[in-house]
Amino acid sequence: MGGEGSPAQLPPAKRRTKSIPATTTIHSLTDDLLLQIFLRLPSLATLVRAALTCRRHRRAVASSPDFRCRFRALHPAPLMGLFFAPPTAVLDPMLPAFPSFFPARRHDRDVAAALRGGDFFLTSIQEHPDKAHSWEIYDCRGGYVLLCNGDQSSEGPMAVVNPLARRSQRFFDDGPDDTFEDCRGTPVLRSERLLCCDEDPTSFRVVALTHDESRVRASVFSSDTGEWKIHPWFDVPGRPRRSKGWLLNNNMQSNGFLYWLYTNHKYMVTLNTLTMGFSVEELPQFLKNRRCSFDVGETNSGARCIVYTVDFTVGVMLRRTDSDGVEKWMLDRATPLDTQLDGVLRNQKGNYDELLVVAVRDGFAYLASSKKVYDPQTPSWFLSLCLETMKLENLFQKAYNSGGHPYVMAWPPCLVGNYGRFALEGST
Repeated sequence: MGGEGSPAQLPPAKRRTKSIPATTTIHSLTDDLLLQIFLRLPSLATLVRAALTCRRHRRAVASSPDFRCRFRALHPAPLMGLFFAPPTAVLDPMLPAFPSFFPARRHDRDVAAALRGGDFFLTSIQEHPDKAHSWEIYDCRGGYVLLCNGDQSSEGPMAVVNPLARRSQRFFDDGPDDTFEDCRGTPVLRSERLLCCDEDPTSFRVVALTHDESRVRASVFSSDTGEWKIHPWFDVPGRPRRSKGWLLNNNMQSNGFLYWLYTNHKYMVTLNTLTMGFSVEELPQFLKNRRCSFDVGETNSGARCIVYTVDFTVGVMLRRTDSDGVEKWMLDRATPLDTQLDGVLRNQKGNYDELLVVAVRDGFAYLASSKKVYDPQTPSWFLSLCLETMKLENLFQKAYNSGGHPYVMAWPPCLVGNYGRFALEGST
């Protein structure tokens, strides 16, 4: 018999079991980590796609203004294309005349998908039988397009449309009610501008300008109240003599400021839309040249700037304080673009004499090649210029005989804030 200590009688050893780690999925990530991942997405269009895959992703983006601010700083909202006014003024409301849209060349598949899914033919406002067949485009901001109906027999209605939201539109009258006291004055033709807010994309304002012999004032339509408000008159200096319509229509806006030029190109009227106060200043000497093309916009950091062109040279001016303590427009840099144009346009550069500034938005200047003597047989090339890197990019080619309005993708309301029908669900 074997002894009690025999190995044959030892109790079986317990097997060690390996602990299996819990499976990690995207749902295991905290909101902070999730947003860090979203910061690395290539564009706003891709972020929209990712954030709308589930309620939790949407909630994380919509509830974080700080994330949206950081994303905008890293990824400028993509240009979708440009809207152009009808080739000629709308004279007969029975003849169709409608803005045209030209998409920019986009290599981002998500941006291209957003373009295909949008209503950039603006068909939603063409379906109204009580409106004239003609519409003119006035402005394009914050994902909205501002248009005026072409019926010249009366005060035509206006419309604000969001092409990416397809059937999203708002109709309203194009001026304040004439029952307002002291409504005398001449409206500045096509002076209406859109004001939008990144953090409140469901609302907007429209500003219209009126002037008489020596004064200007603003009227503001609010989408929240559905009403116009008339602001006080402001006396202006240096009005051109013998000129009844002494303000030019132009579409200049920059970081909460609106601008209008005198017809003599000597002065510029500025409206601060925060205080609704006007100011007037003389233009820098070389901008008074009628051959100098320029527009007011903002740099990628949001600073107000003027971008101008002389032949193939592009200059940038910023607001700075001079030695006397006076804030004014001062030259920051001037960059010849001849070499870049040789590479972008190649053998077609010789067909053009100069660049024109079409618009300046969010750190980009949109330019058009042109001949100093207009030739309708020579279409223009439209280009974008990054004001930070001063790098040119070719967009498309078309005949250019009317103003262009860049359409930049805006954040959809469902990814901003927590209000109205976009309110976030508490626990879902």
